[in-house]
Amino acid sequence: MNMKLYRAAPFSLLFSILMFPAAADEITQTKIPGKEVVKVREKIYSWGYVLDKVPTAAPFIFGKTRCSLETATKYLGAGKTFYMNSMFNPDYIRKHFPETEQDCFDNCIDNRLSDAHMKLLADIPEVYCTLEHGGRDKSARKIAELSLKYKNIKGINLDDFNNGGPDTAMTPEELKQLRNLIRSINPELKIAIVTYSHFPVDRQIAPFAEYVDIVSRWCWVSSQDYWDNYEKDIKAVRKALGPDKKIIQGIYIHDFGSNMKCRYPVPLEVFKKSIRTICRASYDGLIDGFIIPQAGWFSAETHFEHISWMKSYLTWFEETTTRR
Repeated sequence: MNMKLYRAAPFSLLFSILMFPAAADEITQTKIPGKEVVKVREKIYSWGYVLDKVPTAAPFIFGKTRCSLETATKYLGAGKTFYMNSMFNPDYIRKHFPETEQDCFDNCIDNRLSDAHMKLLADIPEVYCTLEHGGRDKSARKIAELSLKYKNIKGINLDDFNNGGPDTAMTPEELKQLRNLIRSINPELKIAIVTYSHFPVDRQIAPFAEYVDIVSRWCWVSSQDYWDNYEKDIKAVRKALGPDKKIIQGIYIHDFGSNMKCRYPVPLEVFKKSIRTICRASYDGLIDGFIIPQAGWFSAETHFEHISWMKSYLTWFEETTTRR
């Protein structure tokens, strides 16, 4: 805190600074003219589901959650999010995830892409809506049309992109046609794809590079070794993708890489390593941002140590970084 500010400030301002230190940061921060100040928090993307009622069941959560996507986004201080409600229709969930509880449909899935959901996300500057598995073109058209009404919808997201499953398989020509479809409705929309480190980049990225705008990168298994050799993987992605597209790194809080029925978070030391790595990589410009999923786990007591440590580390990294 600038002590000159204390001596010169009237009591009312001094009181505000003492009571609301975040406001003091805004008062005392100096920007050098002509130089962009980029904060690590500005590179955070949230990921998850808007909930119509809490607590409730939600996809890929064991038990109930009380944390909706917009709540997690605010908690992270993020300005970008991936909206996942639109990835599944009820029939798809019942077929592939028959254990799903009814309140997951009532409070999460049935209202997907609704005005009510979009209004809850209205304060988030960038929203990427995920395409529906098994209903790609219809879903893409609906999202593109919705983006004309809700200007913060900036693009579509293809989860599990071309990962070998019949519902996610695509050829470059099919992706080109999808891009033409959404841009015939809204020329500004971007395409984001989810890719995994265990698939070769020359199969999952290089043939599609011309038609994508954002590649999110994920390591499915909990691996200390991946983070130790992280730069090598990202350089391979960059070479396949080209210099002008965005690379954002996804991480996991829950350890689905061990087993889809696993009830435990990612081992804490691996999780810490992932957070430290992506913060440094974003700061250094190796990647363009990172995704912290999924919102439903933020209120889980089993994941409290991970979430609280992450929040503390992000704050520490941000507030101890000098900008010139």
